[in-house]
Amino acid sequence: MSALLMVVLAACTAGSSATPLAPTGVASELWTMYRGDLARDGHPPSATLDAGTAVRLRLAWRTRLDGAVDGTPVVSAGVVYVASAGGTVAALDSATGKTRWSRHGLGAIAGSPTVAERQLFVGTLAGTIYALHADDGTDAWRWQGPPNVSIWASPAVYREVLVIGLASPYGDTPLVAGSLVGLDVATGRERWTLCVRRGCEPGDGVWSTPAVDKQGIAFVGVGNPDDGVLAFDPLTGARRWFASLYPDQGHDLDVGASPIVYMLGGREVVAQASVQGLFAVLDAASGASVWSRQLVQGSAVHGLLASPAYDGANIYAVSASPPTGMFAVRASDGAVIWRHETAGPVYSAPAVGKGTVVFGTGAVFGDLNAGSVIALSTADGHQLWSYDTHSAVRSGPALAGADFVVVGDYAGDVLAFRPNGAMAA
Repeated sequence: MSALLMVVLAACTAGSSATPLAPTGVASELWTMYRGDLARDGHPPSATLDAGTAVRLRLAWRTRLDGAVDGTPVVSAGVVYVASAGGTVAALDSATGKTRWSRHGLGAIAGSPTVAERQLFVGTLAGTIYALHADDGTDAWRWQGPPNVSIWASPAVYREVLVIGLASPYGDTPLVAGSLVGLDVATGRERWTLCVRRGCEPGDGVWSTPAVDKQGIAFVGVGNPDDGVLAFDPLTGARRWFASLYPDQGHDLDVGASPIVYMLGGREVVAQASVQGLFAVLDAASGASVWSRQLVQGSAVHGLLASPAYDGANIYAVSASPPTGMFAVRASDGAVIWRHETAGPVYSAPAVGKGTVVFGTGAVFGDLNAGSVIALSTADGHQLWSYDTHSAVRSGPALAGADFVVVGDYAGDVLAFRPNGAMAA
């Protein structure tokens, strides 16, 4: 099972287009990886969109790719990098949306790109990692995973290691051993491999993107049959602990959301959403339960599938199962502070600014021609702004700076928003 999509693949030949141009966007606008930073909280220091700005957001530009854009676009040095289910990776000017360079035929991409060390890293559903030069899209190196694996998660860079999660293709056909691989950022050389299950037995696919704390310990959600959280060393692959959240009982209740790392009462904790509908907070040192709350009754590819967000006080979890929408949960004890109900399911990982939280709506199954981008007040959940995309938005938005929001949709559009739709100065 996948975190986000069923993709129809078309065979094509890898290629590139467009001559690299000097970017005209704002260099200080940053969102360089999935969820914005290694804590995976959707609230990096650069995300400073406030309520007064959110209400004035208008479409600044729209650029279409060949296939659904379900990963979050990343932003660095005036450029938006984005990948599609059609196998395209493109670099777009953040001010205008014009293509600086593009690569085609790489294979379907479900996750988000990552920018680090002047390279762009993407993983495909065919199990390939591409390291591209960020300035022109040419190959730096590439790595191919074992037979039958898919890469649904986003690449995670910690120091000199690129960490990749491996899982089964859609439908667990065939069911492969879930594992994590550490690659050298500069060369792609394989440094270590960690099977989630003892003896590398099939199952426990890694759909989730690892979070890494300030001490250099990584945490990642894993799939069925053990459905839990694994702690490990991202530099060596050494296992720390594993905590199962619930018995799967053959219901395909994979833990596909990325964990959040935060401090609670002087100790570090790991927060994990699940498709089963349980939201759990674990002790980061041991994996012991701190608190948990059943927010919805979930099921496979529903429930709390999207990664949540955290702003220092509350956690913002979104649901693809009834009641669909967003829950603001107090981070200290799991109490629900407010709830905002949406007409459709939510698979979009929310991003938090200063008093605002932004996310998309839209289905994986059902009407894929309906969707929106919504901004809510974090104080009480009232709606500040929305935009009807007429296409499912399963991509999590990037809040790059104080006034730039960019997101993808099922139709293949990359949509950028600024106050009053103005181009970047």
